[in-house]
Amino acid sequence: MYDYIILGHQNPDVDSVVSGVLLENYLTRQGKKACFMIPDLKIDEETISICMSFGLNPKKYQRKLPKEKNKYILVDHHERDVIGEVVGVIDHHPTIQTYSYPFYLNENVSSTACLLVKGNEDYYTKDEIQLAILATMVDTVSFHSMKTRDEDITWTNEMCKKYNFDFSKLYQAGLAITDISSPEVFLTHGLKNYNIGDHHIASSYVSLANIEEKESDIMLASSYIENYIKENNLERFIMIVHDMSKFCSTIFTYYPDRVSVEKVGHIVSRGREVIPRIEKVLLKR
Repeated sequence: MYDYIILGHQNPDVDSVVSGVLLENYLTRQGKKACFMIPDLKIDEETISICMSFGLNPKKYQRKLPKEKNKYILVDHHERDVIGEVVGVIDHHPTIQTYSYPFYLNENVSSTACLLVKGNEDYYTKDEIQLAILATMVDTVSFHSMKTRDEDITWTNEMCKKYNFDFSKLYQAGLAITDISSPEVFLTHGLKNYNIGDHHIASSYVSLANIEEKESDIMLASSYIENYIKENNLERFIMIVHDMSKFCSTIFTYYPDRVSVEKVGHIVSRGREVIPRIEKVLLKR
């Protein structure tokens, strides 16, 4: 038995992985029996590649969740069905839904890893601080996303200067272009499922060098998304395409019977802009 099992969200991204690892290390140093687990059978190759380039192997944490009841801490998300009790949440995705977990921390920060480390640097190693910066870069598309906070940019610059981190390497990691050689990637990359009241939706995202050159690929991916909606009885599926040549985004919203397209003149934040807006509509608040 563990004191705590730490879980990132399903289909974990870099911030989810890094946050889980950082919290496990922190709690272990505090004398707790904590274990970060990734129960997903497959981890996105882009996430693995980015983490590995900074000395972190996400596959090391892949394991099945225990069948007996345990206490869980969720990082980088705030809702999960587990065998046991969710006793804590550390997240940075705003929501108008309310939760009654014993510990709940959900703040407007550029990344969950930043939320864990910033201001608490004495509790973390140099390498862990660099991982927190990496997660922040990737989650904000190297500070081009609307979720970016100026104070987090300042913190990143201060830490890079203090520890002589390679800012250019970290910056480039945040601008990673998604490999879309398979059309299924448009469905699975960054895939998240959301339960908003009685409403079930899902979302994915990709980052492309130039969206105008990939219109045929997007059309080809539509059938995968439409089938996913039917198979999972979803009300809608939101696919966000970031155009890294212009630092803008296009939001494709698939319904069972139609598709809507919205162009946004900046790198849109799914957790900060898209999902909260849908929450307000679906929950009528």
